[in-house]
Amino acid sequence: MAPLTATQGTPVQIGFAAVIIVALVFSCFCPYSQAQARQSFTSSDKFNISQLNGTISFAFNGSFSSANLENNTWAFNDLRFNISRPLGNLKVSAENSNMTIYSYQASNFSSRSVFLRCNVNGVGTQTVNFGLNVSKPTSSSEWGVTVRPAGTTIWLAENEGWKLLPDNTVIVTGITGNLSIAHYNFGANIDENLPFYQAHSITIITVIIIVSTVAVAVVIRVKVRKD
Repeated sequence: MAPLTATQGTPVQIGFAAVIIVALVFSCFCPYSQAQARQSFTSSDKFNISQLNGTISFAFNGSFSSANLENNTWAFNDLRFNISRPLGNLKVSAENSNMTIYSYQASNFSSRSVFLRCNVNGVGTQTVNFGLNVSKPTSSSEWGVTVRPAGTTIWLAENEGWKLLPDNTVIVTGITGNLSIAHYNFGANIDENLPFYQAHSITIITVIIIVSTVAVAVVIRVKVRKD
């Protein structure tokens, strides 16, 4: 009975080994988090831009590793709400308006999809930069800007209240109420300066999982035939 137990256990052990290998490889692709002092904020805090008569605020309590006002633009690093996972970095500004951010999600690692949802009070101008990991200007076709008057979502074409700059900054003008800005990237605009394993991380991980699965299946099939 001992040899039989060992024979049946081998595929399971190989399966566990494959899972561990995939986990280790995946961890190599993810940046290590470093402990650093964080600054907290609440929904009542206002990040003023006095020269532009604008303010930035958040609908929920949260924290960031740093927040600096540079050229009338607030740059938030390692932003996160208390009820969510890390959101990423964000540069945002408001002129003659108050901008309240309700949700934001970004991935500095893959840049597959980034979106921001906010409410604008006051007819003015807002600028948003997600800090995308791309080496060239994006196309307006990769972006989506929507408003929700009376609960109805309306998609705006470029130059209908917004425009895209060569540095991938979105400028919104004359829009009030609920506003959403999103960037969609399905791998067509990956930063050429990124290391190979980061630029092709999804493909590499997928191949590893497939190969590991096939290997386990082959071992199990061989063992079954021997039995």
